[in-house]
Amino acid sequence: MNGMFEFGTPWWQLVVRAIVVYIALFVLIRLSGKHTLGELSIFDLIVVIVLGSAVRSSLIGNDTSLQGGLIVVVVLLLLDWISTWFATHFTRGDRWLQGQPVLLARDGELFEDVLKRCNIPRSNFVSSMRKHGCRNLQMVELAILEPNGSITVQKRAAGGSVRA
Repeated sequence: MNGMFEFGTPWWQLVVRAIVVYIALFVLIRLSGKHTLGELSIFDLIVVIVLGSAVRSSLIGNDTSLQGGLIVVVVLLLLDWISTWFATHFTRGDRWLQGQPVLLARDGELFEDVLKRCNIPRSNFVSSMRKHGCRNLQMVELAILEPNGSITVQKRAAGGSVRA
């Protein structure tokens, strides 16, 4: 068949490749920790760029056709839509796909062991405190690492004291 629907790689192989790469990247990114998805450092940005380049050949192989590229894009967008639908309609699916919030600090006490376990440099935590108007740790009522990788800081009410 010559013409518009000529592929360098069979279409079904492009679909399988896209599914496998999507799942592999999802698992690897979830294993790498939440901070990867939050505020990107220059090193995280480099990793994202290199990942895109590295998975290119895994996705399309030797296929350089427009149709092959479009099949991969459609499959990736469809997988994204399915995972979002799953997370929206099932509580367990949301927890499994997105993760759960993690308590980083409460009542002026920072949980250093949790920061380390979540691979969050103290400087990132301090930066998040400042963004939320907290000049020091004693001003923090709650600090939570959200499933999307951002850090939410709840400032202690004026005159609030540390709980016993």
